[in-house]
Parts: sequence; C-alpha cells; structure tokens
Amino acid sequence: MKDPHFKKIYNKQVLKKLAKRYGPVLYHHVEMSISTEVMLNVVKKMDKKNPRRGEAVIVIPNSAGQVWLHTKSFYPTGVYRLMTGGLDPGEDAVQALKREALEETGFTTEIDRCLAVVTYNLANGVGRYPFVSFVFLTKPVEGIPSPIDNSETIDDFKAVPVEELVETARQLRRLDGDFADWGCFRAVTHELAAQALHLDQKG
Repeated sequence: MKDPHFKKIYNKQVLKKLAKRYGPVLYHHVEMSISTEVMLNVVKKMDKKNPRRGEAVIVIPNSAGQVWLHTKSFYPTGVYRLMTGGLDPGEDAVQALKREALEETGFTTEIDRCLAVVTYNLANGVGRYPFVSFVFLTKPVEGIPSPIDNSETIDDFKAVPVEELVETARQLRRLDGDFADWGCFRAVTHELAAQALHLDQKG
C-alpha cells in the first residue's frame, strides 16, 4: 500500500507503539470491491487533497458491561452500529477517538486497550484506496450519551450486551440496495470487537 497519507497513520512504528501501550491486538485485512452508492461516496472522499485514510472505532461500555451503539437519521430503519471517528490530517487514532467520543456522546473517555487493527484495500473500479480502522475499547462510563455536535445527525443510542455485536454485524451484512457495501464494510469491526471481547471473557 504505497500511499503517503496511509503511511503516516499505519506503519511499524505506529503498530509497535499501540501494542506497547494498549496490549496485543488482532490484525485483519480485507480486500473489497465497491459498487453501491453509500460506500462509493465514502471512497470518493478519499480522493480529496487531504484525504482520510483511517478511523478510530469506539467501543464504549457502560457500568453494566454493555456497549453503546448509535444510529443516524439517514440510516435504514433499525440499523445501529459502533461509533467511529475519521482521522483528520496530522491526527493519530488516539486523538481521533477522544475527539469523536466527546463530540458524539459527550463522554470524556479513557482508552482501556486496542482490540483490533483492520486494513482494507477498497476498489471502486477507478482506483484502489488503502484504509485502516483502529478498534479501541474504552474504560466504562456512567450516564447516557448525548452528542454535543449536531452535525453528526445522531438519532438514538442503545446499550447492548457484547454478544449482540455479532448480530449487529449480521444485520449490517444483510443490508441491500445503496447501503449493501457500506454494511459489509461496517460489519468487519463489529465481528472483530466481538471476537476480542469474547476472548477476554473466556480468559
């Protein structure tokens, strides 16, 4: 993946630092062809002068051990997912998580560990774009999330048991029409978060 924007946020030094600070993580790679509208628009934004090549995926548990999901006004009815925040130019994954968690939930969060790092090659028929998702688990929080940035268009939150992340991923993979590819893209981090948290419980 010879992309200068990608190399700034995903390299051996970044991975070594994450592992040292937040423990061992799961690594996963996805090759994906994009053909449906919502995900095509996501990929189109990757052609900007200062494109986003990565995101922080935010797994925030409550005091009961459930994790918070959210839905937005333009999502298909009943579709909830983990929150995410794109890495702005010059920003690392930890900075992106703390900024986005505050904007989307009102919570000031502390990272517990990095659950997974997922790399993607996203192909839209014109080019191939590298992307990375850093999946973080935060320390448990008290209270109900309330976004402080209305531009996020968040409609609702719900807290679910960790094992429900598997069904959330299945629901995302079942999306069709304009959201089909987006659903498959979003499902991956839910599957890996569920896997990592299940291994924690078994341990």
